[in-house]
Amino acid sequence: MSKLNIYIDGTWLFKVVDGSVFDRFLVYPRYFSIDFKKSNDLMLKHVSKYHPECTELGNCYFVTSLFNAPADFDSWVGKQITNPYGDQSITVTQRNIDLTKQNIATREGFANAAIAAGYDANCIFHIDLQEWMLLNLIHPELRYQEKQVDTTVVALLVRDAIEHPDDCFALVAGDSDILPAIQVAYPNYTKNVFPVLTSPNERDGRNRQTSFKYSQYKFDIDTLVLQNHVGDIMAGNVYMCTECHKYFTTLNPIDPQRISSGAVLPRCKNCR
Repeated sequence: MSKLNIYIDGTWLFKVVDGSVFDRFLVYPRYFSIDFKKSNDLMLKHVSKYHPECTELGNCYFVTSLFNAPADFDSWVGKQITNPYGDQSITVTQRNIDLTKQNIATREGFANAAIAAGYDANCIFHIDLQEWMLLNLIHPELRYQEKQVDTTVVALLVRDAIEHPDDCFALVAGDSDILPAIQVAYPNYTKNVFPVLTSPNERDGRNRQTSFKYSQYKFDIDTLVLQNHVGDIMAGNVYMCTECHKYFTTLNPIDPQRISSGAVLPRCKNCR
């Protein structure tokens, strides 16, 4: 019996979930959240089509970085921050502070949801927020990159693949630049590693910012695309509206027998 090991680039997944990648499937996009236990079940169901003996989870890693705001963060208002390696600069506003605090709290809640579903908390890096980081987070021409996340995902997957060659491995990451490193360190990756992406564009490379495409690499296990399974990973009591065919949730579950008998047809508030 083999196991399914899961490796999530939590920084990437948070960005795409917090963005618009699932919006067209949802009645109320801003209320969408992932149920990590449901997504685990989906990945197990997917891999079992190729490896029927893979029936349970092994190691589950959610890798990301969380910022620790400094105790005097509010006093940064009015501070001029300049990039020492360029001419970009900002004057920090209270809105910058408030939005950064909100982002920190939201990302922490996202990571905690993964931990509650059984993901290893030791792969979450806590970083003290510094001025240059805030500049990179706010300035439109700059971008804060968390290279330790990519390298950790690769290291964990390769280590486990070498130690447990009969297991299967789900790589939940949008940055295909990590694939060459996996290919070099673990040449047999095609047999039991498979990508989990949010949309087909990530595999095709049309919506990428990397020098590699997922489609350049051949996997024996097909890519799992989460856009095709939005209702299966969405947290809460999830239903598809019979009118607009988008997903929504309810505070209380609808009696499944009434739905199956046709006595009740799930409709969102917009369509009722």
